[in-house]
Amino acid sequence: MKYIKKIPKEDQARTRELLSNGFQRLKEPKSIGAAMGVSLPLSVVLMVLNGLWCYFLDPSMFGFSNGNGILLQVTVDLKILLYLAGIMAYTLVHEAIHAVFIPKVWQSRKTYWGFNGMFGFVYSEEVLSRERFLLVSVMPLLILSFVFPLLMWTAGLWSRYMIFLSVLNAGGACVDLLNMILVAVQVPRKGKVVSNGYASFYKGLS
Repeated sequence: MKYIKKIPKEDQARTRELLSNGFQRLKEPKSIGAAMGVSLPLSVVLMVLNGLWCYFLDPSMFGFSNGNGILLQVTVDLKILLYLAGIMAYTLVHEAIHAVFIPKVWQSRKTYWGFNGMFGFVYSEEVLSRERFLLVSVMPLLILSFVFPLLMWTAGLWSRYMIFLSVLNAGGACVDLLNMILVAVQVPRKGKVVSNGYASFYKGLS
């Protein structure tokens, strides 16, 4: 796995190679911005579902009323820096989970990591099976927004800040979910998926 500053653009020579080898272009948004726009409804659904999960774990954490309406209190101090660091750390762990489910990721010369503003990313040009692609895509959502909150609640370390991170992670997984839907619908079982910049290609079982 190597470091890069940003996800590269589509390599047209690589595209021609993939098409000549029987791959087809996946029908998907043409840019990350477009993907985020299309996946916004999915983000809302994921945050609501995760909020319900967090409520199921501990309803007392959702007592925001003082009896005369909703009580909202915001305190700005040095702790805000720790909160921001926590958000950054959670997003980095999110991307690291993507990476560890890519086969032989540490030896891969086609898998990259980097920073885009405050957040990290993982990008791979390895050819993945349909099932592996779906697994890589869904695991950060499952682990950080459902399994980890359960573990924290069981250990007595549950807090409203952890709920915030959990729900934020769920909402941020909307593009992952969109990619899963696109691959699940278009790619045949036993098919393969590969990325070339922001473009994705797939091939059925030959």
